[in-house]
Amino acid sequence: MTTQNNPYVYAEAIQYQLANIVTPVPVYSNFNRNYAKQPQFLTWQLRNIHQDVYTGGIQSNKGIDTPIFQISIFAQNKADAFNLSNDILQSLHGYSGQFGGPDGFFIAKADVHWLYNSYDNELGLNQIFLDCMIYVPA
Repeated sequence: MTTQNNPYVYAEAIQYQLANIVTPVPVYSNFNRNYAKQPQFLTWQLRNIHQDVYTGGIQSNKGIDTPIFQISIFAQNKADAFNLSNDILQSLHGYSGQFGGPDGFFIAKADVHWLYNSYDNELGLNQIFLDCMIYVPA
């Protein structure tokens, strides 16, 4: 029987992968959003960890881990927000290989979906939201 990865393993890998894509732009886990004084930054939030369990005679037969995390891009300049989003799309969408650096894990594929873009008048920040699902063989 296979087991699902600890969510902390996913959190560390997501932080590492995103930080390496957008360096030197700061990347934060989405526990505190008091970063609005910076001209551009990213936050991420692990939204779902799911592993299919097949029914039938052998219910311990597991499928594939499919964690989903949301990436929130914030930038004062619209071009910066769209360029950061493009960097993430180009680096992650369709990616297969080691995820999260040398201490990470292998993923079969990453899918990135553009959710929407917006502008916050109070903060003066362009905002772009992406979802990323990674497929981790169990």
